Amino acid sequence: MLGALTFLLIGSLPQGVLCGDWRVIVPQKVEVVKGSCVTFPCSFDVLDNFKQHLNNRCKAIWKNDSNPRITISPAMTGDLTKKDCTSTFNNMIAKNSRQYYFRLECPNDLKYSFADRHVNLVVTDDPPAPNLTLSPLEVKEGSSVSLTCSAPAPCQTLPPTLTWTPSLGDVQEQLQENVDKTKVKRSVLTFTASHLHHGQIISCTVVYKKQDGSRDASESRSLTAAVSYSPKDTTVSVSPSGPVQQSSNVTLTCTSNANPAVRSFTWYRDDGSQETVIGTEAVLIIQASKVSRPFFCEAANDVGVGHSDLRQIDVQYSPKDTTVSVSPSGPVQQSSNVTLTCTSNANPAVRSFTWYRDDGSQETVIGTKAVLNIQASEVSRPFFCEAANDVGVGRSDLSQIDVQFPPQILPSSDCTTTAGQINCSCETVGNPFPTLHWSLDGQPVSQSDKFVISSERLNNHKGLRSFITVTQPQEIDCFILICHSFNSHGFASQQFYPEHQACAESQDQMLLPLFITTSAILLALVCVLLCVIRILKNRQNPNSHLTGEISRVATSQHLIREANGVPNTTEDNIYANTESLRQPHTANLPTVTEPNGTTVPNSGPNNAEGVGKSSEKNDEESNVIYSTVSWKSKNKKGADSANMNPSGGSYLDQEKSMVGGVGRNFMSNALEMGNLYDEVGPRNVRKEAECEYAQVTFKGKSSSKK
Repeated sequence: MLGALTFLLIGSLPQGVLCGDWRVIVPQKVEVVKGSCVTFPCSFDVLDNFKQHLNNRCKAIWKNDSNPRITISPAMTGDLTKKDCTSTFNNMIAKNSRQYYFRLECPNDLKYSFADRHVNLVVTDDPPAPNLTLSPLEVKEGSSVSLTCSAPAPCQTLPPTLTWTPSLGDVQEQLQENVDKTKVKRSVLTFTASHLHHGQIISCTVVYKKQDGSRDASESRSLTAAVSYSPKDTTVSVSPSGPVQQSSNVTLTCTSNANPAVRSFTWYRDDGSQETVIGTEAVLIIQASKVSRPFFCEAANDVGVGHSDLRQIDVQYSPKDTTVSVSPSGPVQQSSNVTLTCTSNANPAVRSFTWYRDDGSQETVIGTKAVLNIQASEVSRPFFCEAANDVGVGRSDLSQIDVQFPPQILPSSDCTTTAGQINCSCETVGNPFPTLHWSLDGQPVSQSDKFVISSERLNNHKGLRSFITVTQPQEIDCFILICHSFNSHGFASQQFYPEHQACAESQDQMLLPLFITTSAILLALVCVLLCVIRILKNRQNPNSHLTGEISRVATSQHLIREANGVPNTTEDNIYANTESLRQPHTANLPTVTEPNGTTVPNSGPNNAEGVGKSSEKNDEESNVIYSTVSWKSKNKKGADSANMNPSGGSYLDQEKSMVGGVGRNFMSNALEMGNLYDEVGPRNVRKEAECEYAQVTFKGKSSSKK
């Protein structure tokens, strides 16, 4: 028994003395897809005195743990001389699923089975699913995200492939080794989280190639991304969507995409320099007039806020904020032009403008354009403009231009006479505001016991009314009161002729001489006018025509007298040289040749004397021409009043001309004259002017009877 114990000790001594270095390191389990290859990572160690036996003729054999006769021969990938027994097996089939241990056989004394450690080989129809992790599992928009996908790589010579769906960013791959020396394929996807990734399915697919030519095996693993983000795609919808009237209601709806969900909505109206809150609900029912300006909605959650675009409703309304601008804006002269511009806010746009002047009891249209060029005097009273569209009208406030003009005395100024006093009032208007004072016979009048003066403003604030009362008019001779009005642009005045007894008597005494003087002046004017017309006519008409006309008219006049049977001695006395004209030698008067070749009686003095001598021999052949002047008055309607002589005046009743050398030019003008009239102004300045004219009628007288 002692010997046996000694043998055991000796048998066990090499392991103990040699440190017991017979060992192997292999994985406990290896999975492989049918038809593919598999690698057993393996390393071993031997006693030191056997290391010298390791050479390249050594072999690795894997034997079944339960039946050592079942072996598989690998395609060596390791170097046995370096104690690397890693082995690869190709075209795995289902019956290869067993437990195997490693046996080292060298062509020498080194032969050893490492049966204490075995590998469990599992051949599967489907590949193992990859491992997929998200780090972190939930992220905010804008954060960096890393997704890791890994899968076993049982065959080192034919590792699997990993694919990401969708492709979101950068991918990094590597083959990692586990503690048991097995391999793992690892792929890392890195991207920046966006709201577009929220809820998206992200997949990693592993694909194993097969050596037997059959279809590749694949397996996928997926997850759903969880990204929190502020409201996105915030929009506004309006109902009704078309144009709406200002007083109608509209429904506004705000929608937004957010994670987590929107917790509040706020509506804002853009008022230019500020934003006014008009509601705090997702659905807002509001009057259209409150959203006639641009507006938007805001959605908010725990991450942030989102705004919609500006929206504007087509709110139709009548013209608003109608205003008037004037150029030039300061004071203007009465005769200058001004430009009036009317502006208004309206939807639809203003289609017409109308300008009105406020004339008190009525409004007068003065223009129909947006821009009106008008004379300042036409808008001296208040005015406004009116803008109109299809919805309604809008009016501006009253405007008034500072139109400056010289003073004017109003027609309402007058005087009244009562017992013991005279009351006169003078009304004047002007801009700038005028001043007013009185004068009596050219001397200023001031307040005294005889003159009481007061004044007041007119209703239009640009006028003044002054009153003067003469308390003892009988003590003053006939006088003239004058009202004077002044401003910076000019002056105006008006005379008043108050009627009292002393003034009336004085006027009666002055009236007759004044009338006689006026009549004389009028008569002189008529004579001058007749002479001018005769001269002009004489220059224009040939003298030959004068001779024939004189003869014809003279003969006609003579026949008229003879027919009446009454000798016209009165007319003969009136006209000079009548008896001479009746002499038979009249036809033999010397003649003067005119430029046109006609001959007329010589008008020189000698010829006139010869005519007188000839007329004594033959009274039957002389002719006399005369004219009568009849005054007529022409009324306003143009009707003539025949044979009216101006009252109180003495003037020419008849004008006669003789045929002879001394009257040739005069008679030529008289024969051509017809319907001569002269306008004579009446002496009464307070009545409308009348027109008077003279009609000249020429008659002929023959000294012989037929």
